[in-house]
Amino acid sequence: MIIRYLGHSSFYLTSPKGAAVVIDPYSDYVPFSFPNLEADVVVVSHEHRDHNAIRRVQGTPVVVKRTADFPVEHEVPIKRTGETLKFMGLPTFHDNFGGRRRGPNTVWHFFWDGVHFVHLGDLGHLLTDQQLQQLGKADVLFLPVGGKSTLGPAEAGLVINQLNPNLVFPMHFQVPGLEDLALCDTPLEAFLSRMARVEDQATTAYEVDQAKLPMQTTIILLRA
Repeated sequence: MIIRYLGHSSFYLTSPKGAAVVIDPYSDYVPFSFPNLEADVVVVSHEHRDHNAIRRVQGTPVVVKRTADFPVEHEVPIKRTGETLKFMGLPTFHDNFGGRRRGPNTVWHFFWDGVHFVHLGDLGHLLTDQQLQQLGKADVLFLPVGGKSTLGPAEAGLVINQLNPNLVFPMHFQVPGLEDLALCDTPLEAFLSRMARVEDQATTAYEVDQAKLPMQTTIILLRA
């Protein structure tokens, strides 16, 4: 599987057979350049405009959102590749106050070629024991680290301990141009300084192979 970082909290995943998934596309008020690309599926963690800009994804993708206040499952057949993707949504919150400040958030997770992918969206709190039981161990974790409206560096480190992932892709951190948008307030370096194993790929994409997952949690840095 290939993971491509699109900026902010958005990623483009493609399978060996060619199925393509975009997670959390952002609108043009976020200072990244969203590429012209097609996808079979768009996954949305919550209805904020830096995560739900479905219109920016080309083609006629199936849109996966959570529409209930309990865990949900979506099964999406991809006819052109012969694959069937199953997405599981876990209700969480965008803050540490039961959603009273910033509303709901969905943690989406799915298994692809034996690898368990977990995208935390704009998670704003540590996971409960019940949520951890429902999620299980993550192999690949997409983790917000920039604070203010999501997990900050310290909380992000605690969630890593909770999910014990092999690979972590940090997201939703402060970069030039975000200062006035009230989305996050902490740069990536504040999170990285707490981590023992960091690999800077100096590129936009990374190939995930189940047989080559590192034994120890490794932070993977990608360029947008």
